[in-house]
Amino acid sequence: MLSPDARQVATEILRPPAGYTLDRTVMTSYSLDLEVVLALPLAVLAQSDRGVEKLLADPLLLLQGLREASGRVQVFVDAAGIALPQVQRELYAALEASVHPVRAPGGGALHPKVWVARFVADAEADPLLRVAVASRNLTFDRSWDVALVSEGRPGQEAVSGSAPLAGLLGELPRLSQHALGNDLPASLAGLAEEVERTRFPAPEGFDGALRFHALGLAAGSGGLWQPVGDADRVLAVAPFADARGLGLLAGSGAGSLSLVSRPEALDALPEGTLGPWGSVQVLQEAALAEADDGTAGRSAGLHAKLIAAERGGQASWLIGSANLTRAAFSGRNVEVMAELSGAAGSADSERGVGIDRFLAGFQRLCTPYQASQASDAEDEAAAARRALEAARDELLACDLAVRCEAGESSWRWWLAGQLPEREGVALDVWPVTLPAERARTWPEEPAWALSMQQLTAFVAFRLRWPEAEELEPVTLVAKLPAQGLPEERMQRILRTVIDSPERFLAFLRALLGGLEDVADWALERPTDPDSAGWGERLEAETLLEDLLRAAAREPERLETVRRVMDDLMADAEGREVVPEQLRAIWQAVDAALQEDNQR
Repeated sequence: MLSPDARQVATEILRPPAGYTLDRTVMTSYSLDLEVVLALPLAVLAQSDRGVEKLLADPLLLLQGLREASGRVQVFVDAAGIALPQVQRELYAALEASVHPVRAPGGGALHPKVWVARFVADAEADPLLRVAVASRNLTFDRSWDVALVSEGRPGQEAVSGSAPLAGLLGELPRLSQHALGNDLPASLAGLAEEVERTRFPAPEGFDGALRFHALGLAAGSGGLWQPVGDADRVLAVAPFADARGLGLLAGSGAGSLSLVSRPEALDALPEGTLGPWGSVQVLQEAALAEADDGTAGRSAGLHAKLIAAERGGQASWLIGSANLTRAAFSGRNVEVMAELSGAAGSADSERGVGIDRFLAGFQRLCTPYQASQASDAEDEAAAARRALEAARDELLACDLAVRCEAGESSWRWWLAGQLPEREGVALDVWPVTLPAERARTWPEEPAWALSMQQLTAFVAFRLRWPEAEELEPVTLVAKLPAQGLPEERMQRILRTVIDSPERFLAFLRALLGGLEDVADWALERPTDPDSAGWGERLEAETLLEDLLRAAAREPERLETVRRVMDDLMADAEGREVVPEQLRAIWQAVDAALQEDNQR
C-alpha cells in the first residue's frame, strides 16, 4: 500500500478466490463509464486477464457476460456522474437494471468509491466478504489513485468499526432517485447485516482491523468531521482542497504539515491559506505524461485521497474518497474513508507505516508547487463553466421520463417533461444508443424513430456555451423512468449479434465450455472462418456429446443455453439461426433435464 510501484487491477478486486464464485457485488462511484460496467462482469466471471478495451470488442461476448452476471453486479452512481460514452452500443439496455442514480441528502455529491463483494463456495461454507475503499471512480481514466482492499467472514457479533460501511449499504435504497425493483432492497439489507458482523483486517504492517467512516448520510447533521486530532505531523494528499478543509487540518497543532495537490486547486486558494503548510507539492510532469498504451486523451493526474497523522511514534491513515474541502468534511457530500494505524517507524524501516516510508517512494513523483496566476480569459472560461454546471444541476432536478410507442415500421422514442432554459446555455439531447450527431437542441421536439434494439432508458445531454465554442461542453447521461419499453428488447439485441447458424453453433460450443471459452472464442476466432456448412460443423463439434456431458456433470450450465434458445426460438426471425437438427437434439436433452428435476 505504501509504494507507488504496487499496482492493483480493478478486475482483481472482484476475482473470486480459488473454489469460490462471485455471488453479488455492490459498487458506489461518483462518476461512471457505461463501458466499464459492460466489461467488468465479463472480465470477472471469465477471470480474463485481457484489457477492458478488448473485452468490449465483441457484442456477443458482452451479452453473455451480462446475462451470467444478471443481478450480481449493482452500481450506485451520483446522478450527474454517468459519462457520455464514446461508442454507441445497443447493449447499454442490459445495464438498466444494474445502474442506479443516487442523490446525496445534503445537496452535494454521492462521492464514495466503495466495492463490497460477496463470494460463496458451497452451502456448508461461510461466505467471504471483500471490501475495497478507493479514490478511483468506475472510469477509464489514468489518474494516480489509491485503493485499500481487505476481506473477512461474518462473525456472530456486530463489529463497531464496520457499522458505518453497513450503514451506507442500508441507506442506498433511500438515496436512489428511482425505486429499486425486484429483490434488491432486501439483498442490500442482507449484505449490510453481514458486513456489520465482519471484521476486516488491516494490511500487513498495520494493527488490528479497519474502521470505516461514512459521512453525509443524514441531511443537515451539522458540524465538521475532524479527521485528525492532536498530531505532531500531518500529510494530506488530494486533488481538490479549499481554505476550510486545509484550515481544519492545520488546526491539529502539528508542527509539520505536508500537502500534495493539483496546481489548479492550489492556485484557486485565498491568499495566506498555505501559510501553515511547510511543504506543498504537486506531481511532476513526467508522472502525468501520456502513456503509449491506447489511453491517451483520458483524464490523468493526481486523484488519490489520503490523510496521515503521526503522534508519539504511532501513525494513523485515512484512505478513501474525501477531498480536503468543506463539502467533504461538513457532510454535504456522501463520503467513505477507511482508518488504519500502526507503528510509524522510519523511511528505511521494513515494518514502519509512517509518513516517511510513504514519501520515500511517492515523493520522487512530486515537485515543489509554484504558484501561477489565471489570465482574464481563464477567469471568463471558469465563469462560463460554472454557468454550465448550474444548468446541469437544474436539469437533474427536472421531472423527466422516457416514453416509447410502437409504430408500423419503427418505434417512437421521446423525452417527456419540461427541460430548463438558462440564458447563454444551449441544451442538446438524444438517446444514448444514437450518435451525438443525431442530437436535438431544446426546445426542438426531443423525439426519434428507433429500432426496437435502440430503445433505452439512458438519455444523453450536452450543455454548451455558444458564445465560446472553444469551451468544453458539460455532458452527462441520465437514467430516467421509462414507459413502453418492450420486454423482447434483449431478444432483438441477441439476434443482432447471433445472426447466422454458423455463428450460433460456434457460440453454443464455446458456451458449453464456460464463459472463459466464450472469451477465447470471441477474441481469438480465426479471421478466415471454415466454409463448411452448419451440418458438417454440427457433426464435427459433437454438440450432442457436449450437451449430454454438461447435463450429467454441470446441469446448471445448461440454464444459460436454455435462455439463449428460448430467446431465439421466440419468433421466426430467431428460429432461422437455430439449425433444425440442433432443435431436435436440444428438445431431447431439455426433456431429460425436466424429467430429472421432477423426480
